[in-house]
Parts: sequence; structure tokens; C-alpha cells
Amino acid sequence: MNMHHRAHWFEIPGLRDGMRWYVFANTGVIPPKDIWQPGTEPILENQSGLIVGDRSVVILVGK
Repeated sequence: MNMHHRAHWFEIPGLRDGMRWYVFANTGVIPPKDIWQPGTEPILENQSGLIVGDRSVVILVGK
């Protein structure tokens, strides 16, 4: 969650071997790419972190 008026870089923890982060929701992007149906989430491109837009929430799923 980024409540600041500017975007910020967030580091995310690594997952167990073979698991990856996927983006379930991101309120900082334009619909329809702001939320995904379970099982259809796109993989997070950079598995070590991401930029979260100003006043935005990102929900990641590890699987």
C-alpha cells in the first residue's frame, strides 16, 4: 500500500523454490488490468520488487 502522493519502489520477499509472485490487483493501473480473476493473474515481471503508484494498493499472490 502506498498512501504517498508519489510512486515508490517496494522490495518484496523471495518465495520458496519454484514459487513466483503474481498480480491479483493493482489500483494504480487502468481497468480492466487492475484486477484479475483467481487463476488468471499475470506473473510479476520483476520478482524482487515493484513500483507502486501514488495512493495505490497492489495485492500479490505467491504460487
